[in-house]
Amino acid sequence: MNRYAIYMMFVCLLSQALSTKIGFKDGFQLEGTGFVQSEFTNLIDHFDPTDERTYTQRFWYNADAFDFKNGPIFLYICGEYVCGVNEERQFPVKVAQEFNGLFLYLEHRYYGESQPFSDDLETKDLVYLSAKHALADLAVFLTTLNDKIVEENGGQKRKIIVVGGSYPGALSAWFRAKYPHIAEASWASSAVVQAVEDMHMYDYQVYNTTMRSSSSCTQVIQDTTKFFDNLVDEGDRTTLDEIKSYFNAEHYSDADFAISFASSFAGKVQYGGSPDMCHFLETLVNSSVFDQFKAIAKDDELYDHFLKAPRLNAASTGRAWHYQYCTEYGYFQTPHDDSPMRSKLLKRPYWDEGCQESFGKDILTQAKATNVHFGSDFVRGSNTFFTNGGEDPWQWVGVTEVYEELNQKSRLIQCEGCAHCVELYNEEEDDADTLKQVRIEIKEWLRDIIYG
Repeated sequence: MNRYAIYMMFVCLLSQALSTKIGFKDGFQLEGTGFVQSEFTNLIDHFDPTDERTYTQRFWYNADAFDFKNGPIFLYICGEYVCGVNEERQFPVKVAQEFNGLFLYLEHRYYGESQPFSDDLETKDLVYLSAKHALADLAVFLTTLNDKIVEENGGQKRKIIVVGGSYPGALSAWFRAKYPHIAEASWASSAVVQAVEDMHMYDYQVYNTTMRSSSSCTQVIQDTTKFFDNLVDEGDRTTLDEIKSYFNAEHYSDADFAISFASSFAGKVQYGGSPDMCHFLETLVNSSVFDQFKAIAKDDELYDHFLKAPRLNAASTGRAWHYQYCTEYGYFQTPHDDSPMRSKLLKRPYWDEGCQESFGKDILTQAKATNVHFGSDFVRGSNTFFTNGGEDPWQWVGVTEVYEELNQKSRLIQCEGCAHCVELYNEEEDDADTLKQVRIEIKEWLRDIIYG
């Protein structure tokens, strides 16, 4: 027997061994009411046929309205956070149930309790943290699930719709493009498909959105930021420390305080809170800059205290996402040249230093390679519905122009407070008509795909 035959026999035996380890827990059934949590065993390395290591991936399912004979499968892809049932974003669940579908959430590798290695996330163990591996996780999970449903209930393969918002929105679009034989359609909300290292357009949109709410609001943010930068230039440590003390942030470096301060405003804009934030800030326009800082520090709705450790390190709970944007995407939120809404301390060197500090001096951001692999904003997957909020800073790395011949759709939802992943949230009677219309369009589009 030659070496090639021996090698192929080894690979076949290994594949048989792996197939017995991957999958649902013994005796797993789609039972129970409401959302039920369970676990799935998946591969750590999907691209090395000799690596048989596995890890446990959490998922949740709701089969209350599922037509086991013919119903579709809706998978909501979780991203850079601890996964679970999102009570605020139940619109996709409602849509799935209207189509008698099975609805699931799947936790992303390296987040929450779906950890391939220990939760201290040493740099050497992060090499399997990538979009490519995350997509392969989805492929194995969905294929195994669909096979199980067909085996137990008969019929044809169920149609699968993958849903996601923000980074998972990008995963949703990429999954349809890369695995069209598994998923029938992608609903990609605020999908950040373009990897951009110097993302100054995020800052530009914070400016645009706050100006829409109130020019006085924009002025307060810019005036306080410029004042802080001038103190840094002058080396006035006494006044800098006084301002930081208002926020209990004396231990911050100047740049880390600057990112915390800027993120307080940007976070509100990103999630549709600009009108309320600006209503507060415009009352400060005639106050002294010191009183402006004090008022901002005292406002718990504005100043996000979770940002007390913005420069991520080995012990940070955000280390996994930090690794992903340091290696795959960039998304470094730098000040816009013409309309800056954040400190000049936050230019590109700040972000590069943060990546090197966390993962070593050899860390390299490969945004270009990511775009080459996935197509940037020219994602070629058919049956994909892209949405973006008109006030969302992330719209600048999303998709606005589509291939209509591929049954792609794109909607920019323009209304006050329409920002990141806005259509995924629970429906409210006072939702803007433009938002209501997009939700109707999504359901009609899905109806044609599911029943077509």
